[in-house]
Amino acid sequence: MEITFTKQRDYVYTLKLELPYSNEEMLELLQQETWEQDRSNGYQPSTFTTRHRLHYPKNPILKEIQKWVTHGNLKQKLLSTLYQESFWSGLWGVSQERMDSNTLIYGTFIKDRPRYNLIPHTDDRIHVLQGMIYFIPTDDPNQSTMCYTTREGSDPLRIPTGHGLGYFAANSNNSWHAGKNASDQDRYSLIYGIRLNLN
Repeated sequence: MEITFTKQRDYVYTLKLELPYSNEEMLELLQQETWEQDRSNGYQPSTFTTRHRLHYPKNPILKEIQKWVTHGNLKQKLLSTLYQESFWSGLWGVSQERMDSNTLIYGTFIKDRPRYNLIPHTDDRIHVLQGMIYFIPTDDPNQSTMCYTTREGSDPLRIPTGHGLGYFAANSNNSWHAGKNASDQDRYSLIYGIRLNLN
């Protein structure tokens, strides 16, 4: 699998993951799994009744993709991309090597049912960055993530959806984003992030 990033603005990148499986194959595999309703308190608890997570897939293809995210070199690619930004290292005050050694990466499959809606928010402060990879056949504004530079919704930037498309955004004071599924189909994705390792 190969991944490429395209900068949209400071600390926000769209991505394309080349998958050896079609969107139809991915949806079939994901639909056969057993999903757990999200129990997170989150930023808007009522919406989480429509979000489900798959932490431990049974299918070997899904396991392979999850392993590529969490145990491949994706973490280093993400950090290398951020450390090319002019002011990034100053935000954290640590080198890329120290950031790498003091963080971990996770990846979890997500199913958002119709009517899922999450208000603009920034991620918790344990996150360095977070992103999503979509398993959606086409670009659907009704299933998109929106990025903003303020809580009030300044500078809206819609992230296109599609098979293997997605984004990542560094966690900063102005990295506001919102997600929704206003379609009549389940929205499948893989959510991933780099977090401080406080163990």
